[in-house]
Amino acid sequence: MADEFFRQLPKFDPADAQTYDATCHCGTVKYSVTLTPPLPKWKVCSCNCSICARNGYLLVYPLREQLKVTSGEDALKSYSFGRKMNQHKFCTNCGSSVFFDPRMKEQGYNLDLLGINVRMFKGVSLDELNLVKFDGWSGWPFVDSDHLK
Repeated sequence: MADEFFRQLPKFDPADAQTYDATCHCGTVKYSVTLTPPLPKWKVCSCNCSICARNGYLLVYPLREQLKVTSGEDALKSYSFGRKMNQHKFCTNCGSSVFFDPRMKEQGYNLDLLGINVRMFKGVSLDELNLVKFDGWSGWPFVDSDHLK
């Protein structure tokens, strides 16, 4: 299931790219993300797994090098569960879920992507996003979420 999802992601094209400024709620963590194509052309993932649903993630998956943290990196802390592969990064000051690092290289993938929460982007209207639902709740059996039912 994940392999098919990652194969559908757009390829990076600097001629058709846009950089978005983003920040956590309190402004401690500031960063930019360059997406190609620009966000209106992306399929933004709305996953119903336990962590995405609770944190309100709406995700795009750019290459790691497309994320530039400009301040507050030391305020980012990680949370991990299940197989402990994904490192969910949040601001320790305000609790905003900023992005997650699936550490794909460690899982044997050739890609090195991050899951970036577009809810943190400045000036983006969520109503204008092309949301694609992803069934992470029933699709990721390794996640021990029985306590959340």
